[in-house]
Amino acid sequence: MTPLPKFSLAAIGLIAALSSPVATAQSEPLNTNLCQQHGLIQTLDDRTVLYTLDYFGTSIGIEIFDAGTADAQAALCHSLQLIKRYHQLASDYSTYTGVTNIKSLNLAPTQTHHVEPELFELIEMGIQWHEISKGYFNIAIGPVVQLWRQQRFTCEQQDGVHCAIPSQQALEEAATHTKISNITLDKTNHSVTMADGMSLDMGGIAKGWMVEKVLNYLKHQGVRSVVINAGGNIRHFGQHPQERAFVTAIENPVCRKHQFQLPGCDQLPIRYSEVIKGEDITVVTSGNYLKYYQVGDREYHHIIDPTTLYPKQGGVATSVVLSSNHVFADVLSTTLFLMPTKQAQALAESLPYLEAMWTLDESGNRLYSSGFSRYTQQ
Repeated sequence: MTPLPKFSLAAIGLIAALSSPVATAQSEPLNTNLCQQHGLIQTLDDRTVLYTLDYFGTSIGIEIFDAGTADAQAALCHSLQLIKRYHQLASDYSTYTGVTNIKSLNLAPTQTHHVEPELFELIEMGIQWHEISKGYFNIAIGPVVQLWRQQRFTCEQQDGVHCAIPSQQALEEAATHTKISNITLDKTNHSVTMADGMSLDMGGIAKGWMVEKVLNYLKHQGVRSVVINAGGNIRHFGQHPQERAFVTAIENPVCRKHQFQLPGCDQLPIRYSEVIKGEDITVVTSGNYLKYYQVGDREYHHIIDPTTLYPKQGGVATSVVLSSNHVFADVLSTTLFLMPTKQAQALAESLPYLEAMWTLDESGNRLYSSGFSRYTQQ
């Protein structure tokens, strides 16, 4: 197979898409009630930490080790306000007063919606990655995802009894509303219009986008050392207080799926697939081992392959390490998980800022990109 060509993200406009969150954060007064009600901020001996469970459907933690010129507690409170803002913009579950978000677009796809510049850039990036990923990443997959999501939720509510998958007819009908070219963007007015029946799903890009927005704000405030963990999206900036690079252990997805009850999963060398060391890096894993349900003897997870309309069969997880272009970590981990292995390897090798590890099966067999070992901690 011919390797995919290398390309410049700047050349296709993706680098420029990341506008600064600084003006938004500074224009809003510090909402200490929000911080007290929706997060926990604590100052410990060697760090100041924020922890919240209220946004993006996951736990989010920020640890400031060196605040530099910033007031660490105030910076974290502002960060929580930013997290809330980006959660509301990217949500396809709920609408919010005074906010035009993804759910707003999905409820009235044929209307022209004027959206915030940050949301416009997120949608624009998602459309561009559809081309780069050869269709394996598609933010317009919403109608298909909703069918699978409804079946999974119904199964969970019935405690695993009478579980089913969407009918082929329903999936094929939903797929007629997933054409990415039917999203019309007006960059001058920051407006979005879609075809009838369309809906967007930003689940494969929104967390990485939010993390970089928050980190950009913290760096602007003068923070010199911080770690952000957004539901397993790990972002390092600066050095550990011991004047070394931060270290991240990647959980063995097979152990995690079985709640670490498999033989050997209580031992560190097996519990963790790899230990990653590096400065200013992002570590993200996508896979089939956390959100899934079972119909008969087959499991169906939450990452839908746009080329088949079904959850990918085979493979367990893909972990990526990025040294730059961090906002795309979610996109790339999802894309490399869904792609056939050889195609995924070719894409990974074409990106000089990315290394990847594939967990191929429940026996724990793994495959690595050629430069992955430069990040492993010996």
